[in-house]
Amino acid sequence: MVAIDSSQLQPLSNQALILENAEIKLMIRPDLGGRIDQLQDLQTGKKWLWHPEGYDEDKSRSLEVGASFDENWTGGWDEVFPNDAAGEFQGHHLVDHGELWSQSWEVTESTKLGVTMRYVCQTVPVTVTKNIRISATKPKAAIVYTFQNQTDETIPFLLKHHAAIAIEPGDEIVLPDCLIEPVTLDFSRIIGQQQQTRFPKALTAEGTEINIKQVPPRSSQLQEFFYSSNLAAGHCGIRSMKSKSALIMRFHTAEFPYVWMFQSFGGWRNHYVVVVEPCTTMPYDLKVACENGTVAYLKPQETQTRSLMVTLQRSDRA
Repeated sequence: MVAIDSSQLQPLSNQALILENAEIKLMIRPDLGGRIDQLQDLQTGKKWLWHPEGYDEDKSRSLEVGASFDENWTGGWDEVFPNDAAGEFQGHHLVDHGELWSQSWEVTESTKLGVTMRYVCQTVPVTVTKNIRISATKPKAAIVYTFQNQTDETIPFLLKHHAAIAIEPGDEIVLPDCLIEPVTLDFSRIIGQQQQTRFPKALTAEGTEINIKQVPPRSSQLQEFFYSSNLAAGHCGIRSMKSKSALIMRFHTAEFPYVWMFQSFGGWRNHYVVVVEPCTTMPYDLKVACENGTVAYLKPQETQTRSLMVTLQRSDRA
């Protein structure tokens, strides 16, 4: 374990740490699942990550493993591992949205440009290390996960970024050429048929073709949740029309072959947010993903690394 150089720590409040250069500023919360709590463009002033109304960034929390995700969700950039849907699976009691988001992480190293955190899972025999590092001069940050399987069993898993993006009407969802399909029509209020279409096109219940790229206003009271697969390139994000900028995530499709897009335009709990979710696995049920061959695996005693780069782009064509 690397010792922390206390002279390099950038504390804010509680356990918050700040990573900052002239272009970008990240607030990291080891006490809130090790998440990126805010990501700010210092050139435009835009704060990209969403939080519900009344969110207190100075408040910490203490949750049990197995706490309800929806009832405790306060936005920011969480991770979901080793599962999404809760339940018994191959001898393990898996909890709602996994356990990384709800637990405090141990900080093992921290400087002005980077932080490394560690968490030992309780539901599966895996130790997770997360390193978040920003560029010294550019509006970029890299997030690198290392998973260590501590046993001789093969572990199927799901790793999903869960980045809650603050949106405004007219913003655009950024995806490469890909196939999309609703997670469940019970939730969908825009897509109306349980079949694949090519982004940005989708079908209403009546079979009318629609474009789902643009963010509608909160007054629409709509909601949607779809999977993206067969990605032509490893990127996704949100384009802001007002700030003429974009938050773009880049990754290898071998590491994150799917992108889930959870969208509430006032329809779900009156939230107005798009959650951008590059993921290793599809669908949310690990058992089904194993049957479909669309799941990720940790081999016995394997150490595995997966990474993602987030970049802020600024221009009239961001």
